[in-house]
Amino acid sequence: MPRKRDQAGRLYRAESLAMNVYGKNIRQDMSLDEAQKFVNSLLKRSFVQRNYPFNYPIKVLDGRGRRSACASFRQGEFVICLPKAMRTKYVILHEVAHHINRGDGHKAYFASCLLDLVRNVLGKEQAEILQGAFHFTGVKVKTKNGEAKARLPKSRVQWLQETKEHFKKIESGEVKVYVGLDELVGRSA
Repeated sequence: MPRKRDQAGRLYRAESLAMNVYGKNIRQDMSLDEAQKFVNSLLKRSFVQRNYPFNYPIKVLDGRGRRSACASFRQGEFVICLPKAMRTKYVILHEVAHHINRGDGHKAYFASCLLDLVRNVLGKEQAEILQGAFHFTGVKVKTKNGEAKARLPKSRVQWLQETKEHFKKIESGEVKVYVGLDELVGRSA
């Protein structure tokens, strides 16, 4: 019998794969003020209002003392706690998706919502990267007929070819995935 956390584990592995290996460097650290403005504008988007109506403000709090971000309900308010290292658009989308889904964990509806938000806010390319990672890690998404394993965004052959080309660019140094890694390990560039 599968454990409850299996979907969450698969989803976190997919996010790691998508953002650290396949994805371009989308790290855009924000201040708390910028993060709050981003959340406010996200909730006002017509796409979000039409597809995921959520009529409550979400307050962004400092996540000092935490290792990861979280979405919670505190003192009558919906909040997102964001440690400094977690103040990126993607992490904020992930946490907002938790509130939009009424705290339903990382189930199929959450994964579908997160993909929709990424596609609408970060763009088609990032959504396809995440969707491909969902496919390879076995993340389930919501479909017309219930839950199903995420499909590749393109034909398997095309997706794998693009991924191989991306890896060649990483190996040649044309694309830097781990920006700052050379300095971190004391290697000269």
